[in-house]
Order: sequence, then C-alpha cells, then structure tokens
Amino acid sequence: MWQKSLAFVTALFLALSIGQSVFAAIDTSAMEKALDEELKSSHYDYKKGSVEIEDPKTFTGEKGEEIIGGIAVIETVRDGIFITIKREIHFYNTESKEMLTNADAAKVDGVKEYIDKNSNNLHQKVVYWLPVLLMLLLIAVPAIVLYIVVPRLYSTSEYMNPIYERNDNPR
Repeated sequence: MWQKSLAFVTALFLALSIGQSVFAAIDTSAMEKALDEELKSSHYDYKKGSVEIEDPKTFTGEKGEEIIGGIAVIETVRDGIFITIKREIHFYNTESKEMLTNADAAKVDGVKEYIDKNSNNLHQKVVYWLPVLLMLLLIAVPAIVLYIVVPRLYSTSEYMNPIYERNDNPR
C-alpha cells in the first residue's frame, strides 16, 4: 500500500511539473532577433546569435499592446579569448516589433515586480579556462624545448665523437 501511494504522489508531481512548462511556452524568437540586432550596435564584442531568453513573461502595455519581458543570456568575446556571459533583463513590444528602453518598460504594470523578483538572477560570469590554457602553453612550450635542448647543449660526447673519428686525431 505504501509503495502504491508513493508511486501515485510521484506521478502527480511529475504531471504537474510537465503541465506548467507546457502552458508557460511564450514565443520569444522575434524578441531574440530584435535583441540580436540591438546588441550588435551597442556591444562591439557581442557574439552574434548567442542571445537566449530565459523566464519570459508577458505584460499588457498602456495601450493594450503585448510586451514580453525576459532575462537575456548574452555572450561576449573580446580578442577571441576573453569570454563573458552576461544576464540582463530586456523588454520587447510585439506590436511595434522593437525593444523597449528601461524608462518605457517602467511605465508598464507588473514590470517593477518582475525586475525585483529576478534581480538576484542578473550576473556576469567570466570564462577563465581559455586564457589559463594559453598561459600554460606559453610556459610549457619553452620548458619542453629547454628540457630537450639543454642536456644536448653541454654534452660533448654526442657531437664531438664523430669529429674525432673523422679526423683520426691521435692524442
């Protein structure tokens, strides 16, 4: 009996969690395209096509237009090796098909609560593995070359023996 009730509760939680994700689907493809165009002009190091929208929510504007807000995950690459992943909140007007400024978005009901709720999710993460790998290579390559060259550099027996044999130098 205990196992059946545990299986029922597990199935119930699974069904409810799947149901929420199905009903919460918001099309953010137009927002991603508009944000991609805006970020290309405002961030010189923006990696094209790297924007993703997380936790989208729809709002109703002053004139009844639909506004989509979401956390944009943006990837920037400087000098080809310094990668930064940023999380920012952006808003998109679906009627005019343009991104809203923070001042325009602040006029919409519910936006302030959305920003307050998600303010702890906004951060910037620097990817360190690539610069560290390059620094290790800068140290390792000369070290390997020195490990191979230095023992032979001071060894007179390796390169002098053929000279002595060829000249037939008696001592």
